[in-house]
Amino acid sequence: MYLDYLQYQNFYNSTIGNSISSFLELKLKKYCFLYENQNVGCFGFSHPHTKFIKNYSSKSINCYSKKVGISNNNETQNNILIDEEKIPFEDSYFDHVFLIHYLENTQNIKLCLREIWRTLAPEGKAYLLIPNKKSSWYLSDKSPFSTGLGFSKKQINNILNDSFFETQLIDRLIYFPNLNFGLIDKNKFLIEKFGSIFFRYFNGVFLCVMKKRLYANINNRQFEKSSLVKKIVKGL
Repeated sequence: MYLDYLQYQNFYNSTIGNSISSFLELKLKKYCFLYENQNVGCFGFSHPHTKFIKNYSSKSINCYSKKVGISNNNETQNNILIDEEKIPFEDSYFDHVFLIHYLENTQNIKLCLREIWRTLAPEGKAYLLIPNKKSSWYLSDKSPFSTGLGFSKKQINNILNDSFFETQLIDRLIYFPNLNFGLIDKNKFLIEKFGSIFFRYFNGVFLCVMKKRLYANINNRQFEKSSLVKKIVKGL
């Protein structure tokens, strides 16, 4: 099951939705260093978490998949519908890319990431928010993180490595429950700290910061080489 634009919008207009978007925006700002006149791609349903981009003279484009759709009453004209497996930008166009409510909902993860890699500039950064398959946020049908696939930290590492991205950080976030209570909003940082200590592996989402890699992972190449040598030796 996939959510459309209005369903995502209704969630992020709620108390708990505002809590999550403001909390995740703070985390993204911590790791994202924008410079003037850079191109920024926001894929999926990213705009509630990326409002800080407006503080820079960067060109940002909101890219929505066709299954999510787009609103006619949007504040900005920089919104387009895309095919996730063939996005309409030239090679190395973006300096930064945000992937939120995006990768877990795509039909072909490898091809989707390949397109992101193609359009990202050399040494460009990508910021991925993706659901943890062990969390209540993923298992609840009232959560925007319950659509599509859930992932473990190991799975994310392997997928990104296979897609020529260098993983620089994977952070565990969102330990507060999916409840529209003002008390949760007021104490979300305390709940977050408590949850990260006592329920470490049950975070709602992973925040991944990754860099475009232009060369093969040396460890993988050495593994492939040793495997090939073993096959040759066995064949003798």
